[in-house]
Amino acid sequence: MGGRACLLAWVALAIVFATGNAHADAYIIDSHTAMVPEHGELRLSISAGPEGSVLTGASLGLVDRVMVGISYGMGEVLGRGDLVPNPRPGVQVHVLLIDQPNFPAIGLGFDSQGHGRWLEGYDRYERKSPGFYGVLTQNLLVTSYELLSSISGGVSFSTEPNRQSVDFFLGASQSFGRGLSMLLDYDFALDDDAGIDANRGYLDLGFQWKFGGGNHLRFLLRDLVGNYKGEGNVARELSFFYLVHL
Repeated sequence: MGGRACLLAWVALAIVFATGNAHADAYIIDSHTAMVPEHGELRLSISAGPEGSVLTGASLGLVDRVMVGISYGMGEVLGRGDLVPNPRPGVQVHVLLIDQPNFPAIGLGFDSQGHGRWLEGYDRYERKSPGFYGVLTQNLLVTSYELLSSISGGVSFSTEPNRQSVDFFLGASQSFGRGLSMLLDYDFALDDDAGIDANRGYLDLGFQWKFGGGNHLRFLLRDLVGNYKGEGNVARELSFFYLVHL
């Protein structure tokens, strides 16, 4: 209860005392925020995780309201086994509907990129792709200390097999100045009927360092509560993001 109370207090402070929605990332870890990249901002990413998996992606901001992206990954890229390519690329489309001072921003989108290994027998990823989603984001900026808190929450509807129902997600980030941030994601995974999880949801923790005008490096600890039955251990992942202004 103590952890939930702290999270609720953080949300309340962000909503009550926010002075406006400062520029923030389009993602926490996997969960989307309502925000989009600036117009002409191209975000290139590459992540390396368990079983030698590598996921690459590119997303582009348009007219300060729209983001379009594409992603693709493979397993066993780092290692000795045969490459295991994902069967298809992921596609992302996101629209920032409302972004007004002192109110949560609202976004809608579609994302077909799941995470973890592709499970051929289930025709899906270990973790579902969000599919269609709606999300609210509130940012709290303390300009004197360059501290930015961001809280997001949303609802999604995945189109993958065994997951075609409503799900919920939460995300939070806290910057500490000098480009350092802590990230927290929680996917309730209420829509997973495949029997491969322990019904605890997926909790992820990340540490981020921004440098060089928006580039950033992330170290992630995934599935802290051991929800995925296939492994049951915390997964480690390293991600790098490079920003280009077109």
